[in-house]
Amino acid sequence: MTSNKTMPTSFAETFAALLNESESGKPFVYDEGDEVSLMFDLNTVQSRMKRDQPNDLVLGYTRAMLGFVLLQDNTQQIGMIGMGGGSLAKYCHHYLSQVQISVAEIDARVIALAPQFQIPLASPRLKIDCADGADWLENNTQLFDVLMIDAYGPAGMPEQIASAAFFDLCRQRLTRHGVLIVNLWGSDKRFDSYYQRIRLTFNDAAIAIGADGCANRIVYGFNQGRLPSQKTLQNHCRQRAQAHSVDLISLGQRLSRALRASDGLEPSKSTT
Repeated sequence: MTSNKTMPTSFAETFAALLNESESGKPFVYDEGDEVSLMFDLNTVQSRMKRDQPNDLVLGYTRAMLGFVLLQDNTQQIGMIGMGGGSLAKYCHHYLSQVQISVAEIDARVIALAPQFQIPLASPRLKIDCADGADWLENNTQLFDVLMIDAYGPAGMPEQIASAAFFDLCRQRLTRHGVLIVNLWGSDKRFDSYYQRIRLTFNDAAIAIGADGCANRIVYGFNQGRLPSQKTLQNHCRQRAQAHSVDLISLGQRLSRALRASDGLEPSKSTT
């Protein structure tokens, strides 16, 4: 862990410092040597980065949010609400060299930690605004090919980021073939409500997949009003798998299972 305080020298002091940071509610960096994590408390990891591979995606839910590369052609504009440690922004910046990335992060303290996660702040292809995501989207005239929502905090997902009106606004800010991607906690008792709101917004052209190693569910909404075809998904898997560090074949299988399900929910592996 890094902080403005002197680094403790004993395990007891280290744990006490972590506990103090956790109880304060402030974002902090936990340093594990070869990995660093962004955390708000001792139970939840917001972002994780490998020092020797800073642009790659460590957490399963971030990899599951990358499905748009298998579902969309010619991505140019990506919008993100919620930055965390910048894992997705860095991955897209590194592996999709043609894209422009715009990010809204409400917590200035999170943005201040960006250098510790090697986020390319000086890049002309990456713009980060300290702003409430709902207000940012309301005031933003840019249309996005991909809009990612990763707005869970210590108290859960803010209601203004989970309302029907907000999801309607998200669809308005998408290009004709744009894709909305929302990170939800599968264990959240409101998951079904959130998922149905998104399906209603996109006229049932929405699916949800799981993520390796965590209970997150990733929801995709398609602005074209219909689900992508299995043929398109399979072709893109073959064409693009070698260009990414993420296992796109496995991700494609998740998406395929969800596309075949009548309710758009990827079945658990035990039922497939």
